[in-house]
Formats: sequence, C-alpha cells, structure tokens
Amino acid sequence: MSSPSASRLVKAYLAGVGINGCEVHNVKNYLRQWLHGLGYVEGSKAVIPASYCRYRPATVVEHLYFIKGAFETYGEFFMGDPHGGYPIVVFETGSKKLVKSLRLIGVRPLVTTDETRRRRFVVIYNRRDIKLFVKMVKPVVDDPHVAVALGLCKRI
Repeated sequence: MSSPSASRLVKAYLAGVGINGCEVHNVKNYLRQWLHGLGYVEGSKAVIPASYCRYRPATVVEHLYFIKGAFETYGEFFMGDPHGGYPIVVFETGSKKLVKSLRLIGVRPLVTTDETRRRRFVVIYNRRDIKLFVKMVKPVVDDPHVAVALGLCKRI
C-alpha cells in the first residue's frame, strides 16, 4: 500500500477548509497567510477552488488532513468550566462528510443545532473521543487552559 502524495494531502486539507462552501470567511491569521500564498485570498475572504470543495478523502491519512482543515477553519475547543471541566470540540458545520471522517477514525460525534434549528454543529464531547481526536488529528491548541486540560502541558 502506498501513502498518498503531498498534493493529495493538501487537497484533503483544503477540502476541509472548504467544508461549508468554497467562500470562507473569518479565516484564522496563520491559515490566511498560507492561503494568500496559494492565491486563494480575495479581499476579506478565502476562495477555495471548487474541485477542492467537492473532494472526498480516500485514505485514512487523507481523512485526517480533511478533519484538520475543517477544525482549523470551523472548529474550536470549548471549555464550559475552565476551573475543572474538560474541553469539548465544536465544529460550526453539520457536514455529513465530516461526521463520516470522524467516525472512520473512531470518534463518535454528535450532530446538533442551535435553538432556532438554523445552524448545525458537529460536537465531540466524550472524553475518550476528544483524546483520540487530539492524538490522531493533532489540532492547533492555542488556549493554554485547554492545553492543560487536555494534558498537553503540565501548567500554564
């Protein structure tokens, strides 16, 4: 079995970035710089080529890059109680492709909506699933309290 090429992994990552559509608003700064270098930034938004938005990961590694792209664009760790709670993962999308990819790596996500039932979310709340998510996807963790709660560092 051969590993996927770097271009397929980049395509999988960009497919995750474009999971809610090819026009991406509120792109994080570190991702914006990279997308700008690729020529995908137009004004205040990023525009991912349509072929990437339709892309479907084929290998487990591609699914991991797809999840990472989706998390780094639409996901975040949420600490309900920063003094003793455990973080959950929230994706601002209800994408079936994302749910399929998460299930493929052994994570059991919950698909839910806001109170108005207009916006859908994918949530990972089970501690075992969050640990598996962190281990497999290796997401960016920029909040020190979340890093401590996840066991990624001992103290702030």
